[in-house]
Amino acid sequence: MEQRLSNFRSLFKSSPAPESDPSEPEIGFKLTFSKTSKQLKVKVLSARHLPVNYGAIKPHGYLVKITVFPEKEKYETSVVKESWPTFNEEFPFTLHSASRYYQDYFKGKFISFTVYAVLENTTETVARKNQTSRLKRFFSFSEFGETPNRFRRSFRHSLNSRRTIGAVTYNLDAKIFNQKLGDDLIYTPDIWRGIKEITSGIQTEPREGKNGSLEMTLSYNISEDRKNDVVEISVTKFRCSLQTMQKHEKLGGQLYIKITASEQADVVQKMKSDKFEPTISLKLEANTATLRATVNNDNLEQVRILVRLICRNILGKKIVLGKVEIDSNSDLWKEIVKTPSVPITRMINLE
Repeated sequence: MEQRLSNFRSLFKSSPAPESDPSEPEIGFKLTFSKTSKQLKVKVLSARHLPVNYGAIKPHGYLVKITVFPEKEKYETSVVKESWPTFNEEFPFTLHSASRYYQDYFKGKFISFTVYAVLENTTETVARKNQTSRLKRFFSFSEFGETPNRFRRSFRHSLNSRRTIGAVTYNLDAKIFNQKLGDDLIYTPDIWRGIKEITSGIQTEPREGKNGSLEMTLSYNISEDRKNDVVEISVTKFRCSLQTMQKHEKLGGQLYIKITASEQADVVQKMKSDKFEPTISLKLEANTATLRATVNNDNLEQVRILVRLICRNILGKKIVLGKVEIDSNSDLWKEIVKTPSVPITRMINLE
């Protein structure tokens, strides 16, 4: 009996409880730093619990983009097909600091891992043809090995075929390098972190809407006669949850933003953005989703701004996926009228 209890305890100790929700997407990585060359090597180990489909579309594979901020180097892993992909790829970053102490090389720096699903199999033939020449052109040498830079943005899969699953940011600190290999190399154990949806950092409403959110910038500009005041509305970002994006994928069409301004129930101006594929996070180009409308200051209580997220499916049917209404009763409207010529940005949930 005592032996059985001992075996049970050892089994329990060898299986620590996970730090995050077991169903949450995660990524594993390991860091190694050379005190002599001041080079950081980031090894992407694997990922788990990645989404296995996007609506009716099954991803061709998954890849990870790695960036160390504020350094300029960026790398991407190769595409791996499994939803629990094993990468085991290592990427070198040279850290810079004026200090002679290696601990100072980590200050103010962090690593960003952005995880993508690739929905289409892009032309790998071109990559294979260019691989030999690129290996000859890009080679880096370090104190701890020779690393071909075929990873450095080696061949970009079409951005239209990518879906952003989420990202992980990890702050660098000398304390995390708690293992040594000789006098020069220090490294971390395997590190696992939950992959989080990308957010903008702009003030948002308390709960993210189930239909997604829009980052909007509004401003109100006064004219001399007060009869030709100008309201400007720009949509700069769209984001939603993974579940919402999967619903959008099932509709089988592209999305776009439509903005309408009306005064006394009459439409005074309207516009729609360029179409885009369903995604978790999208940054819209400047002026592609901007509306400027002339309004009469005497009729401000009759002015209404309507912003809609619309899908046009393969049959040509338009489906409204969410909307934002702004009128004289809205806090945001009161704020821009109170502070004319001052742009105000908010992340607003779609209803």
